[in-house]
Amino acid sequence: MFLKVFAAGTALAFAPVVISQGHANPALPAGCAERMQGQRLTLAVPNAAGGGFDIYARSLAPELERIGGVTVRVSNMPGGGGKAALLRVADAPPDDFAVLIENAGDLVAELLEDPSLGHTPEDFRALGIVQREPETWVGRADLDLASVGTGPLVAAVSSVEANLATVGLPTMATGQTVRFVAGYAGSGDQFASVLRGETDFTSKALGTARRAMKSGDMKVLLVLSDGPDPMLPDVPWLAGEGGLVAKLTEGLPEAERAERQRIAQLAVSLSSGARILVNSAAVPEDAQVCLNAIFDAALVSPAFRDAAQAQGREVTPLGAQDAARILGQKVDAYVQAAPLLATAAAQLRP
Repeated sequence: MFLKVFAAGTALAFAPVVISQGHANPALPAGCAERMQGQRLTLAVPNAAGGGFDIYARSLAPELERIGGVTVRVSNMPGGGGKAALLRVADAPPDDFAVLIENAGDLVAELLEDPSLGHTPEDFRALGIVQREPETWVGRADLDLASVGTGPLVAAVSSVEANLATVGLPTMATGQTVRFVAGYAGSGDQFASVLRGETDFTSKALGTARRAMKSGDMKVLLVLSDGPDPMLPDVPWLAGEGGLVAKLTEGLPEAERAERQRIAQLAVSLSSGARILVNSAAVPEDAQVCLNAIFDAALVSPAFRDAAQAQGREVTPLGAQDAARILGQKVDAYVQAAPLLATAAAQLRP
């Protein structure tokens, strides 16, 4: 299994934001108003202020306070590539209500790749998901991935490791040849490389890809899903019946086609974005029941949705039960895909 490497001894960037205490909601389960009234809750954000996770956390905090009667602090902790925030929550004492907001796939990868953390996915409980969307390939407007004569492609990426599930596995599934050009700092640099003709495409979440399409100079080439996306019904999808893999593997032996579809489905499972909220499994059960109810109500609140949308972030909330199911699916897919990811890393590293 490939390993991510992080600098040791990175200092924590801890800049808490305290929001005024709200009032307990009488609609909570019996006893929760008394159990949670006046408690402190920390939302640990694994990046600096102003990013997507930070926007979601700060948009959600007032509703958590209003519904739960708690005092919420948003703490930006980008140290260790986001692992500082993970450990802040994982190592919290049982009476310290700390919640991490993170991409579910990244959380699973960190926990399974780095045993030095001393934690596994079983050490966390899912509280909910703020937003879920598929990953896409977005690139040159004249590019057709289904064309037999497409030839080798060049992908703009931040790093090989960060794009193994979103580019490496789909490449293995389709049988196409893709070369990585790493080192682009973010979406702006990656899109610019496509527009300058340095690269052919980059991998981005659907919302980001749709914003990039507005210029007309790029298009969504592929949705990493197992069926057509309702927002982009005419764009090819990766796995399943009628998908890109099915089209590109026509004529191959059935066993090979089935294996390519298996890889494609793993890519879909691993790459689909799910911005999840988790807390420590050490939290007492009575408090956990109350936290689940508070987060369930806050996530579907119109005020949360409006606050996030006002800053350009869509909300597709899911409750604790669905979030736990999705987190479990990520773990299963990652375990199955680990040998393939290692192979992809060896093949695609520049």
